[in-house]
Formats: sequence, structure tokens, C-alpha cells
Amino acid sequence: MNRYICLTLLLGMFSITLMAQVSEQLEKEIGKIIYYDTDISFKNTPAYLIGVQLGDTSFVYSYGSTSKNNGVSPASNHLFEIGGLTKSFTALLSGILMNEGHLHPDSSINHYLPEQFQNPTANSISILDLVQHTSGLPRLPIGIGLKEKDPSNPFGHYTKNDLLTYYKEVDFGLIKKNQKKQYKYSHTNYAILEVVLELVSNQTYEQLLQKYIFQPCGMNQSGVHDFTTENRNKMVKGYSLGGQPTPPWQMRSFAGSEGIKSSMDDLLKYMKASLKNKTHQLGPVLAKNQQPLVKTDMAKHIFGGNGWHIITNKNYYDVVMHAGSTTGYRSFMGFVPETKTGVIILANSPHSMNGLGLLVLRLVNNNWKRTKKGLKTGLN
Repeated sequence: MNRYICLTLLLGMFSITLMAQVSEQLEKEIGKIIYYDTDISFKNTPAYLIGVQLGDTSFVYSYGSTSKNNGVSPASNHLFEIGGLTKSFTALLSGILMNEGHLHPDSSINHYLPEQFQNPTANSISILDLVQHTSGLPRLPIGIGLKEKDPSNPFGHYTKNDLLTYYKEVDFGLIKKNQKKQYKYSHTNYAILEVVLELVSNQTYEQLLQKYIFQPCGMNQSGVHDFTTENRNKMVKGYSLGGQPTPPWQMRSFAGSEGIKSSMDDLLKYMKASLKNKTHQLGPVLAKNQQPLVKTDMAKHIFGGNGWHIITNKNYYDVVMHAGSTTGYRSFMGFVPETKTGVIILANSPHSMNGLGLLVLRLVNNNWKRTKKGLKTGLN
């Protein structure tokens, strides 16, 4: 019996040593990418985290300081705003509520709104149009700036009542005349979707996230509004494009579009669930949302899914991704379900990190040349 225990311990030690070597090698390769292939600087982005998923193993690398010159490195349990990456969560909630019969993808938005906010020109605009950005609604509501009291907090005074009043007054007939349900990325879509989800479930968006996603995935550090004092104190200070400190957003609407605050620890759990879409309890909806469904206006090889963007590769697997930015933060998540690999970046400025994220994902997929035979380390 003792012999088997010793063998198990030796195998465990060997595994730990091997993973340490992989981590060290991976960190060196990422360092080369940052130095040679990006213009990322601590002047523009004081702190960022890179999370890498290789099979069942996660690696997290920390860069910079949580606020300028304080010398405190960002940690995997520190909180960042994730901006537009929130949409993948809202789309997942939509799919779950569709499966439960609360929503029908082809039903008109009007069907789920109070009568005083229904738009007679929008009867052909469906829930799925909101999810897939084919409603024709603009990126932000016209006139939203009139409610803005602080440029660093754009949704702090724009209420859901303001949003629904705007929706009621949109001329969808004119929109349909100018474009026939083409893809048009819009924060407004997901702001309205948030309202619909709350109405059909009689729960707040925060409650829906906790019940259907955060708890099943073990995400205990994420939220929109209802942070514990402990988690609130873990927020990394955000910095604007001009390098000025900016507080986290306080949102009266648009939480379903870009309102989630999360940590690297929690987002790795979410990405692991997305990578295991055939076995996870949320698997059927996760897998469906990751399919390339709608042509976008970004590039011929980039399609829209439900809450995701899908980059199709002619000679390789598709890449599922989404990025997000707020006044003081940036996020990126990209993964390849078939190879069980993924990359997450969280930063405390809105300067883009998408290029770095895709370069690291390409690295761990051996320059898009990995085969179905096995993961290995992805660095050979």
C-alpha cells in the first residue's frame, strides 16, 4: 500500500515540475510577444493580467501595478470591469430562459414589454435580433448624452425608463428601408435585452446572473451592483485613455451590455465551462452560442454568434472571442473549444489588448498548426 502511495506522490511531483517548466517557458514566450509584437506600455496601462488555459491547467501572469507607482502587482482575485464581454453572459441567460420557455427567439420584442413602451413599427424585430445584433438599433440611443452628467460614468443617470422611451420612438420602418436585418454591433440591443430578461423572470439582472451562471460556475467574486465590502475593496483602479484615474461605472441601465465586474479567477471558471460545452450543465446553450451564425461588417472571416464573435480559419478550428472596454478598463477572452485552449486579458485602461490576446492564443495553438492528436504544451 505504501509503495502505491509513494508512486502517486512521485507522479504528482513530476506533474508539478512539468507544469512549472511549461509555465516558465510560456511566460518567456509571452514576454517576447509583448516586447516585439505590441506597443503595450505601463505608461498607458499600469496593470494587466494574462490568463492562459491549456487543457485542464490554468496559468496566470501578472504585469505592472494596480495603481500607478504603488508597487502592488495585480492578482487573480482582483476585480476589473469587463465591458462588452458582459454580452456573452447576457446571451447565455437569454438562451437559458428560452430553454425554460420564458422567451421565444422569434417573438417580437413588443410581446415582452409593457403596453406603454411597445413600438408599432417594431413588430418584426425579435428577441434573436437583439441577441445577434440584427435589430438595426444604433450603438447607443440617440440623445443619451443629454442625460450624461459625468463623461467617466455614461450610464449613471440614464434609466431603463429613458431607454424604453427611446425604443418606443424609434422608426424601425425607416431602419428596415435602409438595411435588411444586417449585423450592426449595438450596446442598445443588450440594454433592452436586459430589461426583457428581468420582466419575463421577475428577477433582477444581478439575481439572474447569480442563479444561472455565477453559482453553477463557482464564480463568487463577480457581480454588477451587489458587491460585498471585501470584493469592492479588490477593485483595481482604472485609468482613462489620457492616463487619469477613473472610478468604476455606476449603472442605472446597460448592465446587460457592459456592466459586469469580475476577476481572472472567475473568468477562468467561465471560460473552462465554455471549453467544456459538451459536458458542463450549461453545455447545450454554451455550444449553440459559439456557432458562427451571422455575417458581420468587420471582416469576411468574422461572424457573429449569440453574444460572441467567431473568427473562422480556413485550415484550422474557429476562434470564439469577445472584448470589452469601459472608461478605465479593458478585457479580452478568446478560446478554441476543440483544443481546450483559451486566453483572457484584464487591464486597467481602455487601451486595446485584443492583438496580444490573439497572438498568445495563436502561440498556444502552435501557430494554428496543432492537430487533433493531443494538447502537449502547445509550445513545441
